[in-house]
Amino acid sequence: MSLRTAGGGALAGPRLQSLGDVATAQSSRWGWLASSNSLATPLAASASSSWLSRVSWSWRRRLGDDLGEKPEAAHRLPELPGGYLYPVLAWGPNNQVAGLKEALVLGRMLGRTVIVHDILNHYDDKGPADGAGGGDMHRSMDFSLVFDFDHLSRHQSVVTLAERLQAGWDAQLDAVAHFGPKFLAQIKNALALNVSDAGAEYIDFKRFDCSAEQMEEMKERLMGHKVVAFIVYENIVRDAGHGIKLRVTGELCHDEYLRVSGQLTKSDALVALATKFHAQRLGGGGEPYMAIHVRPYPDTCLFLWKRDKYNMDLAARNCKNKNLYNVFVEQTVKAMKARKLKSLFVMSYPDLRPRISAMFGKVGISPIYYSEADLEEAVGYKSVSLLGMVEEEIAYEADAFIGTSYSSMTSIIMQERYARGKPKGSTSTFTRTS
Repeated sequence: MSLRTAGGGALAGPRLQSLGDVATAQSSRWGWLASSNSLATPLAASASSSWLSRVSWSWRRRLGDDLGEKPEAAHRLPELPGGYLYPVLAWGPNNQVAGLKEALVLGRMLGRTVIVHDILNHYDDKGPADGAGGGDMHRSMDFSLVFDFDHLSRHQSVVTLAERLQAGWDAQLDAVAHFGPKFLAQIKNALALNVSDAGAEYIDFKRFDCSAEQMEEMKERLMGHKVVAFIVYENIVRDAGHGIKLRVTGELCHDEYLRVSGQLTKSDALVALATKFHAQRLGGGGEPYMAIHVRPYPDTCLFLWKRDKYNMDLAARNCKNKNLYNVFVEQTVKAMKARKLKSLFVMSYPDLRPRISAMFGKVGISPIYYSEADLEEAVGYKSVSLLGMVEEEIAYEADAFIGTSYSSMTSIIMQERYARGKPKGSTSTFTRTS
């Protein structure tokens, strides 16, 4: 069974070898997902209609009271006459999600239809095991596997990469727009999805200020280019990847970014996985719970957490949040007691979980994790990147959440909790970590 988009186009799960592969890609490992809005076997066997009937989708149709939005359109919005915007997304999966939201904002400002595409996996993600498609073949997550294309398409003019290819696009970019030289190397992520910049004009807009004057200048400069790639990460919206202001500021692009956060929602399939996990492992569908994200940063810090004894001197040289190790348990316990929460859901790298469990065990708490085994049972293989997407959905709905300030994953969770109208005091980051 092939994966179909809301618009009827086939999407590719594995790394595609040719343009012909893109239009006809079949991904048996995604056979359980018939579309972004329905479930098929084997997921349906484990998340039956009785499970789905317990899922409330109302949060997906509104934003926080501060933002507001136009009512969802009855049907998918049409493509715009201004041309297409192809987002070139950078770094890890959640950095890419932040960049995608920036691109959606820019598409609205420039009057262009945004071409949405796969999210590339984390750099050390092995994807499906050998015999299940080949680790190197699965370098990305299908857009409609992760996100609800139908919901997004009723708020913004979007089209999938597969749909454009099926319509005859040759995957050649007409222009590549950027803001200075900082992220030019990230064009490699377009090439990884078989989209080429060969012959494309590179246009440097230097910096972005979201002014009406600049928008008109950009529209005029790009008028002759039908498909324009934009290299985006924290250049359309400051601190989009981490630290963005979670309040309406009156800054057009910033506030529009927060609106997008409520419109780029997870797919029904991933929501069903998270809902089932909550019901079965977090005390039942109505039981309140705490969620935390523990992220030693950067990756060079991870090995210190695995040692028998944590070395603060080494941590000072290798970690930007060297004191996180010493404070996260105490701060979590304090928050749980204040809110009278008994269940704790923890997100962290799988190989750090034994250490984290031992630390919480000393204070009488048994952390609950969404494991690679849980994911493998549902989709047929292990993937750290896809696991993280399910974890985020679980964290979105937690009664309280504490994250790690340096992390893009924490940032995306905080953005969507805000967009869903979660109480402001229920979302925070660990303090005194530096």
